[in-house]
Amino acid sequence: MQKFYSQVALVYFVAATIILMLLAFLLLGAAVWEAVVNLAAGDRVAAALDSIGILIIGFAVIETAKFIAEEEIVRKRELRSSTESRRSITKFITIIVIAASLEALVMVFKTSSEGIQFAVYPAFLFMAAMFALVALGAYQWLSSRIETNSGDDDKDQPVAASRARKRRE
Repeated sequence: MQKFYSQVALVYFVAATIILMLLAFLLLGAAVWEAVVNLAAGDRVAAALDSIGILIIGFAVIETAKFIAEEEIVRKRELRSSTESRRSITKFITIIVIAASLEALVMVFKTSSEGIQFAVYPAFLFMAAMFALVALGAYQWLSSRIETNSGDDDKDQPVAASRARKRRE
C-alpha cells in the first residue's frame, strides 16, 4: 500500500508542477499582452505596473512549482532531519516574502498617484511580509538552538559536539 501511495503522490506532484508552470507561462503571456495593449492606449505607467503585478504572481507560481519539483520529485524523500525541514520551510517562506514584498511595492507605486488613503492596504501587505520574514528568522534561530542542544541530526552531531566542547573549555 505504501508503494502505491508513493506512486500516486509522485504522479500528482509531477502533474501539479507541470500545471503550475503552464499557468505561470500563461501569466507571463498575459503580462506581455496587457503591456502591449495598454501601452498603445496611452497610460504607460499604469500598464507597466499592472504587468509587473501579473509577473510577480507568475514568479511566485513558478517558484512554488520549482519548490515542489525539488522537494517532492527530484529528491523523492521524506524530510529526515530538522535541518532539512528548516531549509524547506525557509525556501517556501522566502518565496512568499519576496512575492508579497514585490506586490506591496508595486501597489504602493500604483496607489501613490490615486491618493495617500489608498496606500493603507499596500502598507499592511508589506508589514505582513516583514512579519513573515521576522517570524522565519525567529523560527530558524529557535530550531537551530533546539537542534544543537538535542543533537538529534546525524549530519549536525559533529557540529553540536564541537560546540559542546567549546562551552566546556
